[in-house]
Amino acid sequence: MSKTSRPRFAVLLAAGRGKRLRPYTDATPKPLLPFNGRPMLDHVLAAAANAGIRHVCLVTHHLSEQIEQFVGDGSKWGLTAVFCKQKELRGTAHALQTAVRAHPTPFQENASFLLAATDYILPNTYLSDLVHAHTHNGSAITVSLKKMSLEEVTGRSSVVFSADGGIDQIVEKPAPGQVPSEFVASLITILPAAITRYLSNMTPSPRGEYEVQTIMNQMMADGYQAQGIVQKTPQEWEPQF
Repeated sequence: MSKTSRPRFAVLLAAGRGKRLRPYTDATPKPLLPFNGRPMLDHVLAAAANAGIRHVCLVTHHLSEQIEQFVGDGSKWGLTAVFCKQKELRGTAHALQTAVRAHPTPFQENASFLLAATDYILPNTYLSDLVHAHTHNGSAITVSLKKMSLEEVTGRSSVVFSADGGIDQIVEKPAPGQVPSEFVASLITILPAAITRYLSNMTPSPRGEYEVQTIMNQMMADGYQAQGIVQKTPQEWEPQF
């Protein structure tokens, strides 16, 4: 397999309302909820810098000013940070589209980039392991996968594998009894800048959202190769008393 380029730019999704974590998220945006004395976003930014990411664009919405104040110019992590605000929460693909429209230059360079949610509690090497896999697997798309029981996969993003072990499709929120595999696609993936060409013709999911998984499926159907790396399931936030 040929090596592919190492991503230096990341789009970090930090817009969500965090309804399931109310009342904690009424006054604090979900990415800033603390874990071991550090906001979750701090863990993500540190992991991104450790993976060789140098520039980040944070997509915000709920309590956006708190996130902008916390991150600042990104220099605390050795990063350059910019922001854009998603006016309406219309899904992950719409969030990516918001970033592309606000800061188009990194995507015009035709390089790969990291797309990640910011409500994961990531170990420092989590993203560097993903980047290492991407630079060696020769694929356009590399997805962070986690293995779960079939019961747990229901309602998440399950993966359909090809005969050679690549990813053929991501099935978003499969119904009970229709789960294609035990592997779930985390919202942590490396994508080619070519994905921007698909953003102008997005179609909403049955849930009425524009989802990046739908666009990834379109790209895979068009011949873009995708691989996955199975990683330990990141911890989820719980109240710390």
